Amino acid sequence: MKFRIQTKDLKDVVGSVSRVVDPRPTTPALQGLYIKANGNTLEVIGSDLDIVLKARTEVVVEVDGESLVNARVLSEIVRKLPGGEVIFSDIGSEIKVEIKKLDFVLRKLDEKTYPEALLSEIETGDSKEIETDDLFESLKKVGIAASPEGGRPILTGVFFNNQNKKTELAATDSYRLATNTISEIPINNIGILSFRALNETIKLFENNEEPIKISSNEKELHLHNEHFSASLRKLEGNFPEYKNLFPKETLFSIEVNKAEILESLDRATVVAEGFIPVNMLLTNNETLKITTINKDIGGGNEEVSIKILGLETGDLTGFEMSFNPNYLIQGIEVLEGETVYIRFSGNEKPVVIQGEEETYKYLLMPVRKSS
Repeated sequence: MKFRIQTKDLKDVVGSVSRVVDPRPTTPALQGLYIKANGNTLEVIGSDLDIVLKARTEVVVEVDGESLVNARVLSEIVRKLPGGEVIFSDIGSEIKVEIKKLDFVLRKLDEKTYPEALLSEIETGDSKEIETDDLFESLKKVGIAASPEGGRPILTGVFFNNQNKKTELAATDSYRLATNTISEIPINNIGILSFRALNETIKLFENNEEPIKISSNEKELHLHNEHFSASLRKLEGNFPEYKNLFPKETLFSIEVNKAEILESLDRATVVAEGFIPVNMLLTNNETLKITTINKDIGGGNEEVSIKILGLETGDLTGFEMSFNPNYLIQGIEVLEGETVYIRFSGNEKPVVIQGEEETYKYLLMPVRKSS
């Protein structure tokens, strides 16, 4: 294998797929990037088995061939190459990367041990073109509520629920729940996909202006265009019955300026250290007091102006609840507009946080007040 490519193009294809490669996989071959040069096309493949990313570009191929190279080392080398034409050559048990007065020689991995399933082409017969701007933005908002990798697998994902000619996205880690409704995605059997894999897919496509197509089978979802493709393994299991978690009624709501409450909560986390609850107390119907107490460090109090919404709410002085500060901040940060609405259904019951768009809802469980 031997081909010539501009540094910019090499950085693009290698950088696009290398970040999903696990540096400590169960199989040594999965440390690698699979590189294939054929005709006038270079294809680079990276995977951790949950997601397969492929990037293609036109190059000057002098000798067709395939190689498997350590992803971490190659991506670091490529990232630091100067501009110009790169010559990429297979020299037996090694790969040589040359540009100007610089060259690197890297030992190859055994490309024959790379899983054959990761090399298969996507079947595009049933693919449908999709508008991804709203989808990607919605996934970013909903994904904050997904459980981190390593937790219960089904809770690390985003559920795609097609209903009433709309698609509702939902994610929960059992402490919070985020949902967002968008235009119907023309695939009915998407199911549940890892948010981490979805996030890598967003990074792959979001700055690319080419039309994107989507297709699905029993085990995978595929997104692809002329230069990139992503195959995401579907998560097995049933997503929680989340719709019944939202309170049936709202007793009252707080309307507050988004920037003001975020700044106050950010200051509160200095002593909360990310895990000590912040307490929210209504000192009257126009003032919300945010308090944090850390026995090892100290504490802080700050008052934020609010407006109470609701019929016949009466005097709410003394009403208080406590929340995980990071979860509270993350739910507010993603809201559209300048105004935040925090909807209360009763003491110690979950609150629903919304912005100026009704399609997005963020439910957050309270926690016990820090003593």
